[in-house]
Amino acid sequence: MIQTVFGEILKVNYVVDQRVKGRVTFRSVAPVTLDQVLPVMETILRLNGVGVVEESGLYRVVPISDVAKEPAQVKFGREPEKVLIQGKSIIQVVPLLHVHSSETIKLITPFLTTTAVVIDLPNINYIILVDTDSNVKRLLTLISFFDGEQTKRKKPKVSVYNIQNGKAKDVAAILQQVLLSAKPPQTPAATVSTAQATGPAVPGAQAAQPQAGRPSVQPAAGTQGGDMLVSPITKIIADEGLNALIILSTQEDYEFIRAAIERIDVIPRQVLLEGVVAEVSLKDELKLGISWALQFNPGGMRGVLGGVEGTVGFNVPGATPTSTTGTGTFTFAGTVGGDFKTVIDMLATDSRAKLLAVPHVLVSDNKEARIQVGQQVPVVSSETFGSGTVAPQRTIQYKDIGIILKVKPRINEGGLVTLDITQEVSSYETIKLFDNEDYIILKKTETTTSLVVQDGNTIIIGGLIRDDISKSRSGIPLLSKIPVLGYLFGQTTESEQRTELIILLTPRVIRTHADANAVTSDYVDSVTRTGKGKVKREELIKVKPEPPPPAGPQQGGFPQSGAEKKGGEAQNGFQAQPERVE
Repeated sequence: MIQTVFGEILKVNYVVDQRVKGRVTFRSVAPVTLDQVLPVMETILRLNGVGVVEESGLYRVVPISDVAKEPAQVKFGREPEKVLIQGKSIIQVVPLLHVHSSETIKLITPFLTTTAVVIDLPNINYIILVDTDSNVKRLLTLISFFDGEQTKRKKPKVSVYNIQNGKAKDVAAILQQVLLSAKPPQTPAATVSTAQATGPAVPGAQAAQPQAGRPSVQPAAGTQGGDMLVSPITKIIADEGLNALIILSTQEDYEFIRAAIERIDVIPRQVLLEGVVAEVSLKDELKLGISWALQFNPGGMRGVLGGVEGTVGFNVPGATPTSTTGTGTFTFAGTVGGDFKTVIDMLATDSRAKLLAVPHVLVSDNKEARIQVGQQVPVVSSETFGSGTVAPQRTIQYKDIGIILKVKPRINEGGLVTLDITQEVSSYETIKLFDNEDYIILKKTETTTSLVVQDGNTIIIGGLIRDDISKSRSGIPLLSKIPVLGYLFGQTTESEQRTELIILLTPRVIRTHADANAVTSDYVDSVTRTGKGKVKREELIKVKPEPPPPAGPQQGGFPQSGAEKKGGEAQNGFQAQPERVE
């Protein structure tokens, strides 16, 4: 049959290996064209363990196991359309782009013929196929599917996303809750961890923003959940030093994660807390104090007022209750309309009130602000006595004493601000204990309340009444000093001073840069008004001047010939920009 096909039909030169033996019968029910004779012959021989190799017009018929060793035609490429079907055995070198060579071999192994040879070149990510041209073409079609653009999007890569407004570890914690909770049971989950790396950028990393950081990937076990949002290979590392997220994921997963980060990493809303801490003298029980402050209220009082435990509180007719809860022995809470500065001026000018502090604190949404008016005092926390005459060893701690106000605001879209407030008023006195040494005793009163107030309205917190009792003695000089009988020539006067602490708090929500500039401008105006002209507005606030416009085609950044240098016009062809102060 070999002689008939190669010698009589194809009329080509051929050599038959002496190891090729046997008889093959071939019958065709339809005519076979001349260009189909060699492919059909090659198929028949291959089914019988024989291969055909062509070299310089000479066809060699050898056992199929020796085809890879024969000087067959070597081709390079991965395009199946470039492989011509001629019924020959060829050697095809295939470069891989997106999938590793070992993985590709695993994918195509089920489609290999029993006589095909596959060689792996992992260092350069190539594979070599040795088979007939028809089988090689079929394998290249499979490889182009496995190693195509669709696979490129599923190939893991390292990306770096720089967090702009928040903290990387906080964003990673939110992503962890999302990614680790949404996964099928018994499926490995994506990994989210925190790294302290501050090294150079990851070589070859692709990033939506400037690259930085060095990832440290750690595996993590998943938890049960619903549908899987990202593939199990996804890993997210928070680099606190660079405030960036290092993300190992496919392109599709990265786009999903990036969209989530952009929704999370937004400019946080802020609240400016304008406070007034005042002390009001009470000369007739509770007829002054909070009620005294409200009689000067320019805009009316809205809200619910509590009272000191054991006394009768009072409400304002027609008031709209606010959500107020508290613990402790004092809390007055309500909202005051009108101008906040009017209340400050009223407190500052009335002789019965003493302004202790007017703090202004800017705090982010859902973060705690702390206002303290007072001092630190040393307190003996422990004392160890030795034997004999050795002086005792004391451990001293410094305690915050005074007025401490902690406020945590939460803002909703409607402009309502929920304030979680912790108020502490503490003082100290000294007593003599061992060896007539002075020891400090702390006195503290604390209350916690949660209330809701509209943006720009003022709340009042008060009700802490303090009694100060003082004794004084006067009398006839010399005679009042006589032992035993001296009291007959003088008198002792005991006086009581009652004061109430009042705190007024106004939250102002800041959502944009324009709001921040307006708040800053208002504060600077108030400082310049009270500074009696000694402080200029320009000394307190600086606004970066606008950049000059780019040079036009006529200017080119240089003055035109014959141009006069006038005031307000730059010498290099730019229009001078005056500094603008808001």
